[in-house]
Amino acid sequence: AAPSSSSPARVARIPLARQPFQSPLCQPRRQPSGPPARTNLETTRRASGKASSSMASSDGASQLKAKDITAENFAPFGQVIAPTDDGKHFDESDAQLVLSGGVPRFYIMRLPRRGLSFKTIVHHAIVTQCLGSTQAEPWYMAVAAKDVETPSADNMHAFRIPPGVYIKLHCGTWHAGPLFDSADHLDFANLELSDTNVTDFNCFDFLGTPTEEYHILP
Repeated sequence: AAPSSSSPARVARIPLARQPFQSPLCQPRRQPSGPPARTNLETTRRASGKASSSMASSDGASQLKAKDITAENFAPFGQVIAPTDDGKHFDESDAQLVLSGGVPRFYIMRLPRRGLSFKTIVHHAIVTQCLGSTQAEPWYMAVAAKDVETPSADNMHAFRIPPGVYIKLHCGTWHAGPLFDSADHLDFANLELSDTNVTDFNCFDFLGTPTEEYHILP
């Protein structure tokens, strides 16, 4: 797992079971100066978009207010895949998948509860990703558009995804999550490529930026 960059005071405020999310595949590196480290398939991106709601908390973390997800407000980042009647023909409302870069992998991903804070964010450049909880619990995701170079409170958005709703992330969409603060663990259906987390795992670490930790407000 990636080492925590929190100060001792911040760690004292967060129980061990709810440490801010850092993907075990994200290996941030300390740098004395310059932009935060990234890993894998580095691409040049331009910052764009504005988050609708963010604020600073007393411990220095920036808070992102979660919005209830809809097809319209999530469209810049992906698609909302809601239940449809059997027999419906394929159309633009169905998940528009990009899986041509390798062998598709569909699996059930079990995640432990990490709370609603995060210190890293990732994107997959050449594949779409579908995610959804298999249990009757809401969950949260922070995202930024694919053309964002430096994710921040100015361009990240947080969403609440209710039970029974799945999402498809566009190629290149930055995402932190799934995050939740309810059950000890949740299971998520996950569709990507068999080697996505090896060859297409692009990580941005907030260490060294003005805000090193973000927290989603439900």
